[in-house]
Amino acid sequence: MPAPSTPPAPADDRALLLLLWARLASLWQWLRSWFFSSTLLLVAGVLFLAFFIRSRAEDNLLTIFLAYLPVWVLVLPLLGTLLGSLLFLCWRSALLSLSSALFIVIWLGGYCFTSGFTPTQPSGENILSVMTYNRGQGSDKGLAVFASAQRPDIAVFQDAGRRLTQLAALPEFMHCRYTYQSGEYALLSRWPLVENTSLDLDFPAGKTPVWRAGTRSVIDWQGRKIIVYNIHLPTPRDLLYWYAKHGTFLYGILGVIPYTPLYARHQQYLEYWTARVGLAAQLAARVRAESAPVILMGDLNVPPLGRGYGLLHSVLQDAQLSAGTGFGHTFPSNFKSIGRFFAPWIRIDHIFASAHWTVLSCSTPSGVMSQHLPVASLFSCEKDRSKEE
Repeated sequence: MPAPSTPPAPADDRALLLLLWARLASLWQWLRSWFFSSTLLLVAGVLFLAFFIRSRAEDNLLTIFLAYLPVWVLVLPLLGTLLGSLLFLCWRSALLSLSSALFIVIWLGGYCFTSGFTPTQPSGENILSVMTYNRGQGSDKGLAVFASAQRPDIAVFQDAGRRLTQLAALPEFMHCRYTYQSGEYALLSRWPLVENTSLDLDFPAGKTPVWRAGTRSVIDWQGRKIIVYNIHLPTPRDLLYWYAKHGTFLYGILGVIPYTPLYARHQQYLEYWTARVGLAAQLAARVRAESAPVILMGDLNVPPLGRGYGLLHSVLQDAQLSAGTGFGHTFPSNFKSIGRFFAPWIRIDHIFASAHWTVLSCSTPSGVMSQHLPVASLFSCEKDRSKEE
């Protein structure tokens, strides 16, 4: 019979453990020496993506997709480097990751630190209060509470087909004696309506070559003509859901190399988004041609990012950026699943104003169960700045 094997000595076990520990320590030191450089590269990549989304989101399917998601989704990779910096005791990486993440969330998300002046009752001959609300899947109760606090002189509504009588009957709008409805668009005004016209824009990527984008109203505001645009641009919601379901947004990565089949497919998908930028360009051109003070409001279905928003912001003030507080998110606000912990997470309902106006405040309600949230703003306009030629 063979002799029984002798168990290893405890000294050999300790030596093996020490060798393993030394190898792990050496690997840890090597990874630690490269960790800050890796963090720098990752932060640079995320910052580049953030700047691209801010200025040219519609040029890539991935950045389009990210533009409509909560802004913190973009900085999730930095959470990995933040945790890694704790593992490797690299405080420079921790500071860089945390500061970069905060900067991107605040800057790209459009956080406003200003605090506008909101009087209890807007008063003064040069003060005008306005409000916009997509009433589609909205709440009259939430609208009434918000309107009661804001007392708007002019209120515009989208997705409000056949609701004009219902809206005008609310006690909060009894002072708005002048009304107008065209399809889904409704307007209530304290001041007389001089002219109302529908606004049709070219939309080659749509099912029809023309999109009924809204209405244009001329209002006699204390003897001065002002222009109010009530706008509702097409929603990309179903398309974005389709991108998520089929992974189509990955074409933004796979289709960036020119002269390849994937590149050609990517460009084909981008035609719709180019057409949306075209809608914004047409709106900007119409506003630029106006001589009277202009207020443009509505559900634009455009976050404050990308070329489409940039075209409008180049000719009009964004009331939220001028005198709002916080992020001013307006959509979606009626989630009942896990999404309710993050909703609302995007601002697609806007109030814009021409340079004639001084923006005093811009606000949205909180705690309202409604798909869209209403937005209200308060303006002042000096007499000598609002005279027509």
